[in-house]
Amino acid sequence: MRPNRFCLVAAVLFLASLGGCSRDRATKPPAAAPPPMAVQAAPTTPVAPSGSLMASGTVVETMDAANYTYVRVKTSSGDIWAATGKFKVAVGDKVSVSLEMPMENFHSNALKRDFPRIYFASRIECQTPG
Repeated sequence: MRPNRFCLVAAVLFLASLGGCSRDRATKPPAAAPPPMAVQAAPTTPVAPSGSLMASGTVVETMDAANYTYVRVKTSSGDIWAATGKFKVAVGDKVSVSLEMPMENFHSNALKRDFPRIYFASRIECQTPG
């Protein structure tokens, strides 16, 4: 009789542990994610198709380091720094910058330079033909 009692207790414990996983919990939607941090930058132009904010202006400084191109862009309300994968750009070119991934107080080891704020963008589009 003892083995049957052991099996009965084990079965009850097993079923009780399953009871903790109710169907209501499994179908509950996940809690809403906190809202993304607001991007504090120069006034932006329209939203890009990807949904990210954009800023446009003229390149006033550019440099390449490692696999990145860094640009300082003069916008209507001030300069911004941005970086993306290496691409061809020159001072005076008009560009649109996707304002993604702002980094505060970023230090570039490759450039041995600090940037108070820089945007690591998935793309920077040249508007200047050529």
